Amino acid sequence: MLDRRTEIGHMRTWRLVLGVVLVLGVSGCSRGSTDGQVERSASASAVPSDAPKLVGCNAGPSVPFTTMTVKSPGTGVDLAVGVAGEGPVGVVIANTLVGYHCDWLVWADHLAKNGFRVAVFEYGFMPRTVGIPAMLDHGSGEMIAVAEELRKLGAEKIVYAGGSLGGSVALATAVDPAARAAGVISLSGGLDGQQETVERLTVPAIYVVAEDDYTGGAVNLAKDLHKATVGSSLAVYPGAQHAGEMFHDERYADELLAKLDAFLRAV
Repeated sequence: MLDRRTEIGHMRTWRLVLGVVLVLGVSGCSRGSTDGQVERSASASAVPSDAPKLVGCNAGPSVPFTTMTVKSPGTGVDLAVGVAGEGPVGVVIANTLVGYHCDWLVWADHLAKNGFRVAVFEYGFMPRTVGIPAMLDHGSGEMIAVAEELRKLGAEKIVYAGGSLGGSVALATAVDPAARAAGVISLSGGLDGQQETVERLTVPAIYVVAEDDYTGGAVNLAKDLHKATVGSSLAVYPGAQHAGEMFHDERYADELLAKLDAFLRAV
């Protein structure tokens, strides 16, 4: 499910949305994350001059993001993080295997405009090289570290979210008591064998997937995870979009955004 076609799909999607104005405070920066972050000495802090930079995006939100660095508990590097919005509910979004925070800026923009706090970030490791256990462990620790910064900014509840690999990481994070999760959102996410993980979820969960997801197998996996997660919700939409690409499908994007808003307001 997590292969090179995801990266191709992301490139295709962003070519379609080049007209959206980017007012992200990190625009024009160098390439980002999954190719590795530069290790620096600063601890978590807002907009230090030597902060590692988020990758510049061709299109994205119409609200300004604040950049900060957060120390990765797994690798020790400084993570590049962008935060926006206000409100008691915060959403931390994890990236796909080959994607960047750019993939989530349309959703992040929507969240910031609709009363939620949101954080996007870049992994401090290369997912394709560390193996699944390390991906889940490092990614989970990084999501929790980013969530703590949202709490300092005023978030009272944190929902962990992500797509593809990021959905898998979000699920692994939400079962960790240290995460203090209020909910979890998985878009085209999950891994074979995570049924045992999600059986331990004690917070609201929602699985979202396209019925013909082009990576193959995603819809069946989402259904299996939904079945294994007590009280969870499942939303299956038409088409072949994967992860963050689903927010660009005109047939259901507005409905999907509304559904996720309702989920977040109910946690």
